[in-house]
Amino acid sequence: MKKNKILVYTSSATQIPLKEGGTHNVGIFLGELVDPIEPLIEAGYEIEFVSPDGKGCVIDEKSYNLSNWGLSKKKMEHAKHYFETKLQDLGIGVPQKLSDLLEDKEKLNSYDVLFIPGGHAPMTDVLHRNWLVNNDYNKETGELLFHFHTANKITAAICHGSAALGSAPIINGKWIYEGYSMTCVSMAAEFVTEDIPCFGIGGHMPDYPVKILGRLGGKVHTKMLSLSNVINDRELITGQDPYSAKELGKKLLAKIENWH
Repeated sequence: MKKNKILVYTSSATQIPLKEGGTHNVGIFLGELVDPIEPLIEAGYEIEFVSPDGKGCVIDEKSYNLSNWGLSKKKMEHAKHYFETKLQDLGIGVPQKLSDLLEDKEKLNSYDVLFIPGGHAPMTDVLHRNWLVNNDYNKETGELLFHFHTANKITAAICHGSAALGSAPIINGKWIYEGYSMTCVSMAAEFVTEDIPCFGIGGHMPDYPVKILGRLGGKVHTKMLSLSNVINDRELITGQDPYSAKELGKKLLAKIENWH
């Protein structure tokens, strides 16, 4: 039996704009990349990577903080090793360029599942075309999401990666995910990273995933900090933050194996 092919859409952004002016250095969150896809790789699924500009992702330094790993250095070191060995071997450092993939319909059709990992970075170049320049959404991300949505193929995302859903098209006045239940990074978590001195990023983002998805008509549900939260609705499965990454991996694997 043919194993499903999974497309992992990574940001290559290294900064987000701040409302107060200036920027903050960001990247992909390690746990929100490794934890959801490791079970898929170990189950024998084929994984390929794509990014907006064909460049590899950078891991956010803050994702090495042990508070994201239940204070387990062992878990963090495992994920770091997995990224530096297995994911590099699979080509995460040399992803396809999204515009090239969208032109290759045969290749695009070969993927069964789309996954967008988290970290602040996707806000800059996956949701937006270039958030450092303006607020225009990335139409190519929207085209990719529309392909998976209309083909009834699974789409998964976590934390700030879920914000990428906001770039999906509005058809006949209705966002394609309107009425879907979903989750993303909570406003409480944004408060911690922006307003608590020891975590502070030096300012505030101009917009937030919860607000973006809610404005478009998504039913956004978030839980208290440090609780896992994974929401499954139709072809879409989303996780809240690093504490949800392991559960997202398990539930995404189950979803793929039971999908018709």
